[in-house]
Amino acid sequence: MDDESLASRLVTYADASAAVFFVGAAGLSNAIMDANTHCSLANAFREVSVGIVSFASIISFTQITLRRWELDLLEGARVSKKAEMYSRRLHVARLAIVWLSAILVLSFILLLQGDPACTG
Repeated sequence: MDDESLASRLVTYADASAAVFFVGAAGLSNAIMDANTHCSLANAFREVSVGIVSFASIISFTQITLRRWELDLLEGARVSKKAEMYSRRLHVARLAIVWLSAILVLSFILLLQGDPACTG
């Protein structure tokens, strides 16, 4: 396997990790909206919040590491300025997807804190 092929594979792994986090956040958001489970998530706000932030941090660390390895593998390759710019933007977009998803889920759970059905 050559360096460019491995760098391409690392990009695929970074895409997949962002997708896994996004799907997990969407599933958690769905659970928050479900009448049968939203109170249990609201009552476990601290635990759920720590879990979301921890998982987002792990995914971000993984993505940053994969990006560094990708750049290291492509160091000697001829890459156009346009391709380099888009690659950088995609990296930032992956991180934004992870953190915006995490913030959205945390916002949903925070909004549940005032639900009178969940007190008790």
